[in-house]
Parts: sequence; C-alpha cells; structure tokens
Amino acid sequence: MKTNFWIKSALGAVLLTAIYALLNVFFNKTQDLNVLLWGILANFLVALLLGYYIYHSTLKSLKLGLAVFLIYFLIGHFNTLIEAYIFNVTDREQTTYEILYGFLASILFCPLYMFMFRNRPVLQSMTFAARSFFGWLWRILVANFLYLIFYITAGLILSIVYPQLMDFYEGKIPTFDIMIKTQLFVRGFIFIGVAILILRTLDQSQLKKAVFIGLVFAILGGIAPLIQPSELMPGYIRLGHGVEVGISNFLYGLAIGYLLGQKRIIED
Repeated sequence: MKTNFWIKSALGAVLLTAIYALLNVFFNKTQDLNVLLWGILANFLVALLLGYYIYHSTLKSLKLGLAVFLIYFLIGHFNTLIEAYIFNVTDREQTTYEILYGFLASILFCPLYMFMFRNRPVLQSMTFAARSFFGWLWRILVANFLYLIFYITAGLILSIVYPQLMDFYEGKIPTFDIMIKTQLFVRGFIFIGVAILILRTLDQSQLKKAVFIGLVFAILGGIAPLIQPSELMPGYIRLGHGVEVGISNFLYGLAIGYLLGQKRIIED
C-alpha cells in the first residue's frame, strides 16, 4: 500500500498542477515556470493529505467527494483568502476572483483524485459515545476562543521577531474589531467544522486524527499556498508567514483534535 500510495500522491500532484495550468489559461493568468515548479511541490503536499483522508475515510462515493472538497476548498482556499482580504493584500474583486478560481480547481480535482483510490478498503462507519448539546456547545466555544488566542499570539511573536512584516503591512492592517470578528465568527468556525468532519469520518486513533487535523490546518491553510511565489507577497513575507502559520495552525489543530474528539464505541 505504501509504495502505491506515494505513486498516487505524485500523480495527484501532477493532476492538480495540470488543472491549475488549464485554469490559468481560462482566466488569462500569467504562467511562470518558477511558480509551476514550486506549485508541484505544494500540490504534492496537498495530494498526500487528501489521499490519506480518502484512504482512511469511512465515507463513500458522493459523501466522500463532498468531504474532500470541503476540506481542500475551505482550508486551502476560502479561509486563506478571507485573511488576505481583511489585511488588504487582495481587494474585493480579486478576492472573489481567487475564491472562484480555488472553487473550480477543488471541484475538478477532488472527484478525479478520488477515482485514483477507487480500490481502497471499504471501511465501516464509526459509532461514538453520545454527547449532549451543552457538551458540544462549550467545546465549540472554547475551541473558537483558543483559535483567537493562537492567532493573536502567533501574530505578536512574528511582529516582534520579524520586523519586516510590519513594514509590509503598513497601512494594510484592519481595525481590531474587524480582525477579531473575522477570526471568531468566520475563520474559527470553519476550522472547527472541518475538524469535526475529520474526527467523525477518519478511521484512525485519536492521536492520529488530532495530528492529521493539525497537518491539514498547517499545510493546506498556510504552508502549501505560501510555498509558491506570488505577486501578492514578496518571498521574505511568505517565509515568515509560512513558519508562523505552520506552527500555530498545527498546534491549534492538535489541541482541538483532542478537545472535540469523542470516545469511539467498538462494536462486537
């Protein structure tokens, strides 16, 4: 399985890169060889994560396709672009354009990539111990608050140790209330929703699920998009953000993987 999985992940990276290349032609976007080469690396990381989820998911057919799409589009595109918008890295028109671009790439890639894993083992759905409404409520609220803590802490540390960041964002930083509301009421809940989806459908131990969620948040939500050269951000800013987001998102995903996880009932 291991060799076969790596081969399929490599093929998935080529497929995703080809889809982006076709969309670049459709959207009349400039294609640069350097961006393409870095894009292959970024897409290989994406393919590894999504392939792991497909192989170990208890979902099937359309439900599995929808789950893979939601994980990739929401974390890999939507959440990162909302952040870029409120920090004035992209304007409203460009943000809408990039969200549509990511939506099309995700919806084209996910079913084709799933087809590569059509011979994967069929896993049974899992049963979990019951949890009350208030049991869910306080965990979700705490998880959302934790995201704000991780976000603010990572940002403060980066601004102190990486002063070039403040030069880049001069005049671009949103008001404090917009920043907080966006993290609490949009991005935080998206992270939590995807974490719950993974926890309920990934047939792995609690530790592996928590680590996987951390990797999804870190790689799809930061490292993979920031690997590729972009006219929106110079390299030194992408490097700083890549380290910041990679560490903070991973630790946050790991934390809520345990916070939101449920005890699994093993049936005879």
